Amino acid sequence: MTEANQRPPQTARRSAVALIMALAALAVFHTVYAWQSAGDLAERLLGSQTRIMEYQCDTSLRAIDTLLQEAAQRISPETWPDPTLIQTFENRLMGFPEITGMLVIRADGRTAGRGIGSLGSNPTTLDLSDREYFRFHLDHPGHHDLHIGDPILARTDGRQGIPLSRGIVNAQGRFLGVVMVTLDPNFFLRAFERLMVEDAGGISLIRRDGIFLARLPDPQGSFGRSTAASPLFTTFLPHAADGFGRFTSVTDGNTKIVGYRTLERYPLVATIGMSERTAYAKFWLEAWGIALALVAVSLGLYRLAHQSDHREQAKADLVQRLDEQSRSLELQVEERTRHLEKARAESERRAAQLAASNADLEQFAYIASHDLQEPLRTITSFVQLLQHRYGDKLDADAREYIHFAVDGAMRMHTLILDLLAYARISTQVEAFTLTELVPVVSDAMDNLEAAIAEAGATVTVHPLPAIETDRPQMISVFQNLIANATKYRKPDLAPVIDISAVAKDGEWEFRVKDNGIGIAPQYKDRIFVIFQRLHTASEYQGTGIGLAICKRIVERHGGHIRVESQAGAGATFVFTLPATQPKD
Repeated sequence: MTEANQRPPQTARRSAVALIMALAALAVFHTVYAWQSAGDLAERLLGSQTRIMEYQCDTSLRAIDTLLQEAAQRISPETWPDPTLIQTFENRLMGFPEITGMLVIRADGRTAGRGIGSLGSNPTTLDLSDREYFRFHLDHPGHHDLHIGDPILARTDGRQGIPLSRGIVNAQGRFLGVVMVTLDPNFFLRAFERLMVEDAGGISLIRRDGIFLARLPDPQGSFGRSTAASPLFTTFLPHAADGFGRFTSVTDGNTKIVGYRTLERYPLVATIGMSERTAYAKFWLEAWGIALALVAVSLGLYRLAHQSDHREQAKADLVQRLDEQSRSLELQVEERTRHLEKARAESERRAAQLAASNADLEQFAYIASHDLQEPLRTITSFVQLLQHRYGDKLDADAREYIHFAVDGAMRMHTLILDLLAYARISTQVEAFTLTELVPVVSDAMDNLEAAIAEAGATVTVHPLPAIETDRPQMISVFQNLIANATKYRKPDLAPVIDISAVAKDGEWEFRVKDNGIGIAPQYKDRIFVIFQRLHTASEYQGTGIGLAICKRIVERHGGHIRVESQAGAGATFVFTLPATQPKD
């Protein structure tokens, strides 16, 4: 044999490598785009939340500033307390639940009479000349703006407070004293709870010099502490009053994306953060999926190409052997010739099989290179981009059509994900292990904590056994059943959910009972069929796959599921599981 004949053909493998490199390039391009999109989405959310936070803080402070301006103009520390003015400002303070009280301080730093509100409960004269806000007004009698002082602990009751003050001067500009109100930081904290994205991201109101006035969560007690050394103040704020920063927090050590805005009228900075882990969670899930798919496709392509090359080599070797036999056996009888023809026919059959395999390889590569969800994501992205860029130029009908398009694409995306979850029940499984089911129900309830709290549901869990199960799938069963009980509730009645189990004939019978809207008997089988819904999407959200998933999981465990219910009388979902799983 020649050297060329000894070397196996590599044409198919070279083609496979080229195709794999093209797929990898597409995956890298998509991954970069998805990374940028995830970051942009997080910044849009944080930008919206920080604007709301800025507006709330600015609105509250402006109202308090107006009150203090009036007090500084009408109150004289030398004649205070004035019963008429005390009554006036007591009435005014009733409209400011965030203010704990008001004090009037003379030029020597001592309080003039009693305060208003909770600060008026102690008639003792206080020496506040050492307070930062008093020293500021004493040193700056011409300062005409609201002063936000260092956070303090009240000397009367030890409560935390943020002093807001204005100086009192006479017509000649002589310093007469200070009028001060104490702002309860819990007022901001209650408002921030509704705006915070997550605990790991946090939300803060910080004075422009870096002093914390309020923060959630705050396990380390940041109130009154300085964060001026953080990247927010050293790197980002010096360049832009509003924007976004990405850094590791010196307060909680979390790496996060932070949206920040500086209040226009007051020296305060509002910040809301989101951990990079949360911002890019969906991206990483998708990226790992693409990477695994690319590896699987690459291995499959290269294996098929390797087989193709070896088949080509086998064909070439066979042809060569037949030619050699033909030259050496020219004098053989016709039977030898028939044998040679048979061998040639076999060679042609293998060549046809090879052609069919190559065709299958091309079809497989085409399908694998087009993610089923990519067109849907492209439609959604460009429609949302159209809405973002030209929304203010479109009429109401056009904006409504765009909303319908985005909503439809999102629902289709949810259907695809639910269908994928349904399909993975039998593919992405874990080995059956002895599982305590009470913690399983607890995990399911933790996953539904927000839904249970919103519905005001009461969940009673009776003693449950420990049996051999696929733990994640059993969490899915209880989570779907509890979620249905909270979702399909009566509008005027808080859900009451009862979970119990009883041993029967070598198996366990589990019952999940609720007091919801119930199910008519004629639908007791239909509800377990995939994508079968008894209500419209406008009445109850969902895709109609939850009970189908429950049925498939229970049957995989060797059990059965059914429902006992009447319309309007609640429902009891009953499913059985073997007490012991059969051994392979």
